[in-house]
Amino acid sequence: MVLLRDVRSGDAEALSQLITEFTHLSTTPAQIRQRLARSQNIEHPIVAELDGHVVGFASLRLVNYLGEDAPYAEISELFVSEPYRLRGIARALMAELEVRARAAGAGSMAVLTAADNDTAVALYRAMGFQEFSVALQKWFTKDRPYRASGE
Repeated sequence: MVLLRDVRSGDAEALSQLITEFTHLSTTPAQIRQRLARSQNIEHPIVAELDGHVVGFASLRLVNYLGEDAPYAEISELFVSEPYRLRGIARALMAELEVRARAAGAGSMAVLTAADNDTAVALYRAMGFQEFSVALQKWFTKDRPYRASGE
C-alpha cells in the first residue's frame, strides 16, 4: 500500500536520488535541503512511500498573484522512480495535490510537461486536464534538465 505524506527533512537523500534520476543532473541532499528551505510556503512537496522507501514525489506550487483572488496552483514536480511506475502512484500523488489545491482555495490547477512526454500527457488528460495555453521558456544556461526533442 502506498503512503502519501509531506516531505520531511530526512527525505533529502531519497529526493536527491529521485531528482537526479528524473533530471539527469547530479543533485545532492544538501541542495535538496537548501531548495526546500528556499521554497517554504510556496512549494508544498509530498512523497509516495512503498514498503518504507520513498519511490516518488510531487509538489504543489501555490502562489498569490494580481490576476485573481484565488491562489495560482501548479503541479511543479511529479516523478515516480521507473521500477514503481504503472502502479497508480503518479495518479495518487496528483489526486492528493488536487485535494490540497482545492483546500487552499485555488480555482484550478495547472501542470506543465514536455510535449513529447506521451505517458504524462495521457495521465493528465485522464485526470481532467485540458490544454489551455502554450508554454515557452528561455534558458540562460546550457546546464538544464529538460531538452526539447531533437536538441
